[in-house]
Amino acid sequence: MKKLLVLYPHPVDRDAFLSYYESRHLPKVHDLPGLLSASFSVAEDNSSPYFVYFEATFEDKQALTKAMISEAGGFLASDIANFSPKGAVTITSETRVVKHAVAGADG
Repeated sequence: MKKLLVLYPHPVDRDAFLSYYESRHLPKVHDLPGLLSASFSVAEDNSSPYFVYFEATFEDKQALTKAMISEAGGFLASDIANFSPKGAVTITSETRVVKHAVAGADG
């Protein structure tokens, strides 16, 4: 599996960032072809070098590449400047699963 990780630095206005990100930016993620899963996390304090961590998973490199060059991928890349003036760090990686969660299983 291939993972796209996008790291956003701390903004001046956290609420404005999240408002735009959740209402205008993230809905377009659903349009990425080949997307298997997507999630994001918000840092709880300023000790982390990044404010928001976004992860998207794709079956393979071809699927990730197709998503990145798609209309939705182009929109998402160009939209970053609208809510994150400091930009973002983008990392692609090969994912190796260590453990799968089992619904209803303990520990």
